[in-house]
Amino acid sequence: MSFALVTDTSANLPAAWLREHDVQAIPFSYFIHDEEHQCSGPDEFDGAEFYQFLSDGGEVKTTLINAQKYEDFFRPYLEAGKDLLYVGMSSGISSSMNMATLAARELLEEFTDRKLVIFDARTASLGEGIYVRAAVKRRDAGMSLADTVTELMALRPRVCSYLTVGDLMFLRRGGRVSNVAAIIGTALGIKPLLHEAGAQIVGYGKTRGRKKALREIANECINRMEDDPDQCVSIAHGGCEEEANWVAELIREGRPGTEIEMEIYEPVTGSYVGPGTVALFFVGRKE
Repeated sequence: MSFALVTDTSANLPAAWLREHDVQAIPFSYFIHDEEHQCSGPDEFDGAEFYQFLSDGGEVKTTLINAQKYEDFFRPYLEAGKDLLYVGMSSGISSSMNMATLAARELLEEFTDRKLVIFDARTASLGEGIYVRAAVKRRDAGMSLADTVTELMALRPRVCSYLTVGDLMFLRRGGRVSNVAAIIGTALGIKPLLHEAGAQIVGYGKTRGRKKALREIANECINRMEDDPDQCVSIAHGGCEEEANWVAELIREGRPGTEIEMEIYEPVTGSYVGPGTVALFFVGRKE
């Protein structure tokens, strides 16, 4: 193995998949009623219960991983003589990437003969997972750390994410929309159309009605996805599997034979996007 690979639980990859492919995930934390919980993978928490709790007005607080925790997580790899690639959650969504970068600087001053690369996915959830899967494929093929990072950078302009949410108020709490816009939008049934650009979630349109919004993001995927037989569209949802499955069927109708994977949002990212969110992640055409 040419290098070790680490990500975080924001990547939304199942724990079983991570174990199978020898990838470690740094667990993010969240608090419910002042009790700390370690973020688990989408296959290791009760998603229905969690999103019902949010729907009922329950509050979830998240916490930042400090630089020392990153350093403690990275250090054993370097001490074992391994180079390391960390694929982390977007710096535009969380300050965790800054903490990881600080930890890496400290460690590289000590382990001068080792390489430690911090890669900003500039996305989260299964969009981040796209980079992890790409890195695994290259690592297992024997590609060097430097060449793998070069290819991940080349992939960056083509990784697309489109989403809509069930309740604008969750985005407001996360600072994504103004309070007034959230209240008016919720009252009128306005559904935002969002995508990730420049490491941040931004709006690109809006529509009235849930089904219209879901159809719109499905069409974005159908029209923009790369023509690649190995293409996989990743769908993350906030406790609304039935609607996510409907979006998957729309994509299969528009692009027959498309492979689709689906996971429920893990708790930390899910607490920001909220119940009812459906997000699509895929590799778009080069143009």
